[in-house]
Amino acid sequence: MPPPPAVYGEPDPGGADCLACGRCCHHGPNTVHLLADDDARVLGRPDGAKLLQRYTVLDRRPPGWRFVRNDGDRCSALDVSVAGRFRCLIYDVRPDDCRLVEPGSPACLEARRLGRLGSSVDFVRK
Repeated sequence: MPPPPAVYGEPDPGGADCLACGRCCHHGPNTVHLLADDDARVLGRPDGAKLLQRYTVLDRRPPGWRFVRNDGDRCSALDVSVAGRFRCLIYDVRPDDCRLVEPGSPACLEARRLGRLGSSVDFVRK
């Protein structure tokens, strides 16, 4: 499935249109990584070990990063089963990389413009 087309204009600051957008969840492999706090957050759920196995991949090359698994050009945890809806299946335990893409942030605006999350902006926590 190709990334959604570009959207221009400011997103709703409260995130009301995020489920209809999903552009930040379209990205290349090895884009979204997990650190120790992310792993601990996921493992805090009763099904956490299964979530890590299903939605992440461990790069065995040093330094041994864990990345969100991709299905083609989108996050494997992105539910696209309903046309025009982009629901995150791990939203409550999503990695910090995902938490940084807040509505209206530089990464959000770039994803809206490109139709996917790019790499030309820094992730900056507001």
